[in-house]
This record gives sequence, C-alpha cells and structure tokens, in this order.
Amino acid sequence: MRKRLLPFIYGFARDRRGSVLMELAIGLPILVMILLGCFEAARFALLDQKLARVAASTADLVAQADGITEGQITDLFSAADDSAAPFDLAGTGRVIITSVTKPTSADPTVAWQRTSSGTVAATSAIGTTGQTATLPAGLTLRQGENLIVAEVFYNYTPVFLGATKFTSASLYQVSYNRPRIINLTQVSP
Repeated sequence: MRKRLLPFIYGFARDRRGSVLMELAIGLPILVMILLGCFEAARFALLDQKLARVAASTADLVAQADGITEGQITDLFSAADDSAAPFDLAGTGRVIITSVTKPTSADPTVAWQRTSSGTVAATSAIGTTGQTATLPAGLTLRQGENLIVAEVFYNYTPVFLGATKFTSASLYQVSYNRPRIINLTQVSP
C-alpha cells in the first residue's frame, strides 16, 4: 500500500495543471485592491491640488480688486465651485474669504468675512468679524496694512474604498494675499 501511495503523492506534488488558476484566484483580489488604491490616491492628490489652486486664485482675485461688492463675492464663490470640478465644492466643501486689517498699533482684526454655501460645518482658522485675527507665526502686518485670506475646506470620501478603513478625510487649504490697489476693509452692497 505504501508503494502505491508514494508515487501518487509525488505525482500530485509535481502536477502543475491547476497552479495558474490557483495563483490567479489568490493574486487577483490583491491586484484589484492595489488598482483601486492607486485610483483613490490619484484622485486624492488631484483634489488636494485643485483645492490649493482654488484658494490661491480666490485670494488673488480679491486682492486685485479696487473695491469689492457682495455680487463680486458671489461670483467668486461660483468660480471657485467651477474651478474645483469634477469635485462638488458647493456640496461637500466651503470657501471662506476674510479681510484682516491692522489700522492702529493694536493686534490685527478681521474686518469682514464671507462664507460660501455648502454642507461642511467649517469655521475660519483666522477668526470671525470684529475679533482679533489668528495669523500664522512669521506673518505680521504693519500698521495700515490689509491682508486677504481665502480658506477652502472639503470633506473627501473615497469612491471605492469608503467601506474599508480608508474613510473620509477633511482637507484644508489656505492662501494669503495683500491687496494690490487699495485696502479692502469693507464690502460694498
């Protein structure tokens, strides 16, 4: 019995007819996860770059103005939504434009602030209107200077990997610009 069993075991161990199918069954789920992970990583990087561009262009457009109105700010929020396409900035994000001024030798204060519509419950890291502005270390304003700050918030949810441990992430981008023509310390109706 032993003589007949050993050749069968050796023959079974050397047989390679089903090995490709087994390798495919083991390797295919791993390859699919790698592919989906690469897709999500590329999508996340694209979104982060778009948000940085939205913050920079929004602050720059406000800083170029020789006065700002509520209608222009509404147009800027629409342009920010369009710039973030194909991502839904109006639905899962928020843009906050803030004007910081230092009219006297006191601390810089928030002169005005406008927030876009959106479902993200985000508050400005700079502060609120009339309060002392919280600026990053190394960024100082001299007396009489003005600063425009554009902040962009976005709640990112993965397309494919949302059911795994890769859940949503909150993204934040900010841009600081000094007005080029006049200090923008108020918004006209």
